[in-house]
Amino acid sequence: MRLRVDGIDGAMLPADDPAITRGVSVFETMRSYGQTVFRLEQHLDRFVASAKSIGLAGPSRKWLADEVAEVCAADVYIRITLTGGGHLITQAHPIDASKVGRAVPVALVDYTPSKWLPGSVKHSSRAGWVMAARGLGVEEVLFQDQSGVLLEANRSNVLVVRDGIVLTPPTDGRILAGITRSALFDAAGREGIRMQESTIRLADGYDELYLSSTLKEVAPVELDGISGAGPIGEALHRAFQSVVCDETGERRL
Repeated sequence: MRLRVDGIDGAMLPADDPAITRGVSVFETMRSYGQTVFRLEQHLDRFVASAKSIGLAGPSRKWLADEVAEVCAADVYIRITLTGGGHLITQAHPIDASKVGRAVPVALVDYTPSKWLPGSVKHSSRAGWVMAARGLGVEEVLFQDQSGVLLEANRSNVLVVRDGIVLTPPTDGRILAGITRSALFDAAGREGIRMQESTIRLADGYDELYLSSTLKEVAPVELDGISGAGPIGEALHRAFQSVVCDETGERRL
């Protein structure tokens, strides 16, 4: 693992930083394929927007890009965190290839995003989500609103296949606009797979069910002991891998 604080290897974070005392921070997780970070500019766009949304003044975009380049290596995931005290933490870890595309046990929970900390912000205040997953004995929880409309998972976007169409909840301010989610739209368009935003209620039924994220790419879920895997999601995952190969020159692990 590589760890830097404010551009210094092994530096420490002040114990009174609001990231520690109040959980005030935003972050971004990206990964390299070979030596190339997939869609770096989109990750930086989202990171800057998240910081602005909660009033954090971060380093320049050039410094962010330089820090990512400093720690980038072959097949790593990189996390950058901007703390409430204005410190930038940069970390790099090897990719765990066993988690890419692996089935994820989930449970469905009711959730109302806070208007003060909307789902469009990639923030670090996630203790409640961690405890929900732990309490239900699953890896992630799927959020639905009070009317049963599906939103997202606590670390992923959600994909539902119904009647041959890949559906995903709209970016209406309540969910995070995933970088992988965006790439999947591109991949689907290239391969003729029908994919669209839609209001989704799992109670209406589905044929396949997946999560998407930087580290898992496209992964089927296990909900109530039933696997959500199927041919359309598998084809979409292969299409995503083709996009990655074209943009980075490398195939996934």
